[in-house]
Amino acid sequence: MEFSEAIAAAKIENHIRIKQPRLWILCAFYLPDNQAEKMSAIEVAKVRGQFLIGFNTKPVKGEHFPYEGHIWRTKGEMLQFPTRYRSRGHKDSPFVICEYIESYASEMQMFARMLELSGNT
Repeated sequence: MEFSEAIAAAKIENHIRIKQPRLWILCAFYLPDNQAEKMSAIEVAKVRGQFLIGFNTKPVKGEHFPYEGHIWRTKGEMLQFPTRYRSRGHKDSPFVICEYIESYASEMQMFARMLELSGNT
């Protein structure tokens, strides 16, 4: 057996696709006025208001997450507006209110702060 034959025999071409559905949630971001005054108008427009964000898991009350250079916390439980059973009509997205915690400058700073915050919950 030659070396190239051994490599070909050892190669396994098995492509696996992991399906992980995203949960799309309408997040209402509350940015305090004193914090908004310190930011540029473009940055404030990105984080003040309501935005549809995809999550891997359902967020719970008090959970912290990064978005657009800031760390946010879910203020309450996620609200899901009811629809009729087997409804084929328009379904509203789940809704959650988020409050501003702090800003971060780099990914390392964000990961370190998220680790601190997760240890306290």
